[in-house]
Amino acid sequence: MKALTFVLILIISTQFIFAQNKREQNVPVPVRDSIIYYEGVMKANPDLTTDQLYQQVRHWASTKNIVLPATAPVLYENPKEGLISARFVFNSIRFGPAVYANYLLPHGIIYFQIKQGKIKYIITDISYTHGEYNVSYYWERLGNSKNLIFKATSERNTKAIRTEFMHYLTEMNQIIQNQLVSLQAFISKPLFDEF
Repeated sequence: MKALTFVLILIISTQFIFAQNKREQNVPVPVRDSIIYYEGVMKANPDLTTDQLYQQVRHWASTKNIVLPATAPVLYENPKEGLISARFVFNSIRFGPAVYANYLLPHGIIYFQIKQGKIKYIITDISYTHGEYNVSYYWERLGNSKNLIFKATSERNTKAIRTEFMHYLTEMNQIIQNQLVSLQAFISKPLFDEF
């Protein structure tokens, strides 16, 4: 009897994991271990020294990322090891008409590892503020990337909720892709242009 119960639990848990992985494959953002996870390597201008490349990446993280007022964009830096981590804050993503709108304000961390001629980046630790406002009321809730994936894919949520959160994920992906293009352009150019 115990063996039969164990087998049934194993089958059910395997089906649950398979269904969860299938849902995660249908979202417009990369997912690893049920969280939003971007990772890649970019080639840089080969004429830049490792120190110059480090300074370029730090400059990009300090000037090209959106940050909250009175907040330092760079969270950690170690020039000797070529490591930088910075805040990655998005503008508010809206869903709905102007008089009645839901919004999502996501933020995360971008990690850099800099070596001669290339950088590795990881964007993760995504969390968010989700809110709604209209003329009569206003509310906000906090969440993380697991919540975003769940709300966009779970059949337990209504179609309207899944559509709203899929919109947020699509917009987030587009913003991140645009930022990565900006980063690639920044590390590909010479440190100083000739004039």
